[in-house]
Amino acid sequence: MYNNQLSGHVKVPLANRIYRFFFISALVIIFTLGCMWGAINLLLIGLEGSFHGIDYSWVLAHGHAMVFGFVGLFIMGFSFQAIPRYTGITLWRPRLALSALPLMITGILLQAWAHVIAPRPPYLLLGVAAGGLQLVAVAIFVLVVVRTLHGTHVRRNNDGFIYAALGWFLLAAIINPIIFSLFESAGTEEEFLFNVSSFNIPYRDIQTLGIAVVMILGMSLHILPHAYGFREPSSRWRKFLLWGVNGAILFGVISFTAGMTTGVHWWHAANGISYIILLVAAIGTPIQFRLFRRVPEGSDRSLKFIRAAYLWFIVAMLLLAFGPYYMFGIYLPMTGGENPFSHAYFGAYRHALTVGFIMMMIVGVSSKVVPIFSGIDIRKTNSLWAVFILLNLGNAWRIISQITTDFFPQAFGVIGISGFIELTALGLWGYELIKNIQAGKRMHTYQP
Repeated sequence: MYNNQLSGHVKVPLANRIYRFFFISALVIIFTLGCMWGAINLLLIGLEGSFHGIDYSWVLAHGHAMVFGFVGLFIMGFSFQAIPRYTGITLWRPRLALSALPLMITGILLQAWAHVIAPRPPYLLLGVAAGGLQLVAVAIFVLVVVRTLHGTHVRRNNDGFIYAALGWFLLAAIINPIIFSLFESAGTEEEFLFNVSSFNIPYRDIQTLGIAVVMILGMSLHILPHAYGFREPSSRWRKFLLWGVNGAILFGVISFTAGMTTGVHWWHAANGISYIILLVAAIGTPIQFRLFRRVPEGSDRSLKFIRAAYLWFIVAMLLLAFGPYYMFGIYLPMTGGENPFSHAYFGAYRHALTVGFIMMMIVGVSSKVVPIFSGIDIRKTNSLWAVFILLNLGNAWRIISQITTDFFPQAFGVIGISGFIELTALGLWGYELIKNIQAGKRMHTYQP
């Protein structure tokens, strides 16, 4: 580290501040293409009284920006900063790692624009080129993390989860331009509906379950015992999580796709096996950690988010496991139609997973680690109770009102409010996050 004694200026190595660029970029995306656009979409859906009240390309663009833009950039930034810190090794080629950021941002922006202008040219060229940029960015991320992990000979309990999440991330990036072409280049409405119904759910499962959930479970194995003093899960349970969860995701993706493309309904029946495994993982993991017992360190502002996240994980997996019964036993008889699929119910499950578990964990972990990275006493930071209450309220409001629309269309009149409740919560959290990052920059720039 270079230290100028006359000016008091301290040059912080790039590896120690790289997370700032990714975190701030993720915040910009969530307040533009992410949660902001999602809240507007939901408001329009409420005003139209139908989930088909907006252009589906907007939904695709918003969903991709949330998963690759918000979640993906946070995973990248956190991994570049935390993995070397927790393992006591140096990040491999920080400048190469940072180069993934502009590639990822450019790809996300170009693909969002391609979704919006489709089918007007050059939408296909833009969409595929954007996918290529994101693939290069993800490949760089994977390479840097793998080479960094190879810098130590110590094997950690969560290494397998990190490698698995990297694999899912790379697979999603490879599939991305193909998915874009399938959805936006469909020649007829029937072809479009077939492509979306067949491939969107497994693709989103790769993104949300494969990338985010697997990475969260892996990092929880390190953070919860070491940072909070919770019990470390048994070796048998760790193996079940690694092989069971990843196997369930892979089998779910294959069986759902096979069922939709072949018309063989036994594939859909077999898909229930993956739901049960994921539900067992959601229920058993907080039990293994003893997540709700009193911790030695006492009160911590981040802990309430992590506990709530795991409760939402259970809710999401219960909704997923109960889904087949709901579709065939409740929704289909109620509507009298031939399509046993409730967009409202499945969207509620997806929201419980993405906002309830994934986003809640991002908020919780970031509120813990950013003060640590910045050299700030976490006891002197904002408690974030308003963020916690609003985020849980908005999520619950969205899930309940969305499912209710299947029975009472009047619920569309209130569904749009939930998005802006969540947006307010994230705005308060984002302000606190940037304030802590800026405080850390001032502390590292000038010595006291």
